[in-house]
Amino acid sequence: MATSGEGPGVTRVRVARPDVKWGIVGLVVFGIIAFVGYTFLPWVVLGLFIYYVARPINRRIGHQIGKGNLSAALTLLLIIVPILLLLGVFLSVALGQFAAFVTSETSEQLLEQSPIGIGAIPDDPNQLIDTATATLSDPSVQSTLTEAQAFVGATASGLFMMFLSLLLGFFLLVEDQRLSQWGKKQILGSDAVSIDYLEAVDRGLNSVFFGYTLTIFVIMILTAVIYNVFNFFAPGNLLIPATILLAVVTGLFTLVPLVGRSIIYLGIAAVLALGAIQLNPTLVWYPLLFFVFMALAFDNVVRTYIRPYLSGKMFHLSLVMFAYLLGPALFGWYGIFLGPLLMVIVVQFLQVVVPQLRDEEPSLPLDVGQTTFQDTDEDLDDPLKGGEAT
Repeated sequence: MATSGEGPGVTRVRVARPDVKWGIVGLVVFGIIAFVGYTFLPWVVLGLFIYYVARPINRRIGHQIGKGNLSAALTLLLIIVPILLLLGVFLSVALGQFAAFVTSETSEQLLEQSPIGIGAIPDDPNQLIDTATATLSDPSVQSTLTEAQAFVGATASGLFMMFLSLLLGFFLLVEDQRLSQWGKKQILGSDAVSIDYLEAVDRGLNSVFFGYTLTIFVIMILTAVIYNVFNFFAPGNLLIPATILLAVVTGLFTLVPLVGRSIIYLGIAAVLALGAIQLNPTLVWYPLLFFVFMALAFDNVVRTYIRPYLSGKMFHLSLVMFAYLLGPALFGWYGIFLGPLLMVIVVQFLQVVVPQLRDEEPSLPLDVGQTTFQDTDEDLDDPLKGGEAT
């Protein structure tokens, strides 16, 4: 606001208006950021997941050696990267077992359809060159080579994007406190509602990504080990089929209210019982032992140790379940991360912003619980303040 005088004793108030051209420039800038973010959305979401999974661990390590580049690098290289590699192999095997149920092709059929003959190998160099030329010019061989080239290219591109996700996670681990302070100072200012909302979203993502997602993955891996151990000691060849695939399903069913994982244990025990009846009715004790062990012993370990140690409880389990189930169905593989993220954004808006717009107190989460690595005021102290990261 400025004043201008037009005569003695006369003062006219002139209200400063925002410059339209700078508003347009701002829209263009945010449009560019939105376009880049949308283009790399799967890997940005994966980077956020890596950050939220690694952040509590990084802060615990940071208390011992000091927060900064070293603690972030140790967290990613020694903990997060091995976990991601293990999960990648684990889910690849699960997809392979799933594909085995939906395809009827066998390795023998594939060999019979191979365009490359495996008969007599020519011993004349000219004949060998002619044979190689003829083989490479075959349309089916060219198609195979094209597919192989596309596979190699896609693999290299995926590894590069994975590296970018890890780099984003590393950057956020090192600079999260500075980014938070800069955003509050330069963008949000005194907007208390926006600050409350973004802090609530941050707590919610920490609860979902570090809590629920990590719990699901831990249960997947543990049940895969248990299923294979039962197969190793199975009497009369009573084997649990597709153990890795069933482990993935068991982990996802952790989010299903009421029945949860028990319905998977019951289904596996029923299949084993049918096999035992057909093979030798005296072996029915084996599926019964399996169900009792999983439904009582293993579930008790999950409820007593795994879930209290890892899971956050900021959101109703049904909301989390729909986020995890609908996310991949709507967005593809990265929907397992994007679905919960969108759920947190919507739920926290309804809980934090909407009540304040009505001049009411923000509603609390349905059940707020602390994890072992719950952020504390001590965690939020910025060791980078006033100095560079080490």
